[in-house]
Formats: sequence, C-alpha cells, structure tokens
Amino acid sequence: MKKIAAVLLAFAMFMGAVYAQEFYYFSANDLEPCAVKEIALLDEDGVFCVFATADKGVTVEEMSEERFAEDGEVFNARVKLNGSGKLEYRSIHFLVEDACILTVYSNSSSKTDARVLALADAETGDVLAEITAIPDDGVEAGVEMLIIADAGEYAIYSKGSGINIYAMSIEY
Repeated sequence: MKKIAAVLLAFAMFMGAVYAQEFYYFSANDLEPCAVKEIALLDEDGVFCVFATADKGVTVEEMSEERFAEDGEVFNARVKLNGSGKLEYRSIHFLVEDACILTVYSNSSSKTDARVLALADAETGDVLAEITAIPDDGVEAGVEMLIIADAGEYAIYSKGSGINIYAMSIEY
C-alpha cells in the first residue's frame, strides 16, 4: 500500500510540474517613484500597463509606513490613481490569455471611506465586477481576488475618488 501511495505522489508531483501554472505580477515596490502622464508598462513581461494623460495622471510613490496584507505581502510603495478613472486614463490595463484568478492589493486613499474599483472589459467598456478598496488605516493593505473567465484585455479603475494600488497578479 505504501508503495502505491509513493507512486501516486510521484506521479502527482510530475503532473504538477508538467502543467505548471503561469503567474504574472507587478508590485509598486519594484517601480521608481514618478508622475505618469502617458501609457506606461508596469512589468517586464508587458502584461500590466497604466493608462494616464497629462491632465489625468497617476503617481508612483514610496510610503512612509508599510502596508501589510493578510497573506503576508508587505508594501512600501503605491500606484496612486489620483481620482476616478475610465478606460482611457487613471486605469491599469492587463492582458489575460485564458481563465485566471486576478488578485488586487489596494486601499482607498480615504482613512474613513471604502471606495470601488471597477473591473472592465477594455474592448467593450462593460463593467464586469467591482472590488471594494478598504479605507487606509496606515497598516493594512486590502486584498481581493476575482475569477476572470475569458482571454482578453481588461482594466481596473476607480469609480469615484482616489484608490492606491500596491500590486496585482494573474494566476492561470
């Protein structure tokens, strides 16, 4: 019986390696502080991209106090959306190859009010889901996970007022 269990475990490990999941990630911790006033890549794989304009810009900045997510992630920088956005500005676009899990680490820029991030299909503009960005208590980073069912280009943006994004990941 032990031999069968060992063979099954080895087979499961082999199959896991063969079908390894893809993972794409960007963290504000890895970005240089700057004012973004045009479309700019956020990761070296070209999966995440910020959309900004000269009059509706986004800011990447270091923070004086770290934020801690419940899953152990620690952030010392943020991408400030600087207000409400649309597909064309103050948004983060990303490409999805297949069904995946999107994880977003964020906070409202308010210390008292939660704010809403829209997840939109970048081709149609349809809002597919909403993410609540919890108030910024100076300690905790909020984390939300969504399932995206189809390949395509998507974007997140604030439906109203500022939200800080610390990191995003896509896992297939």
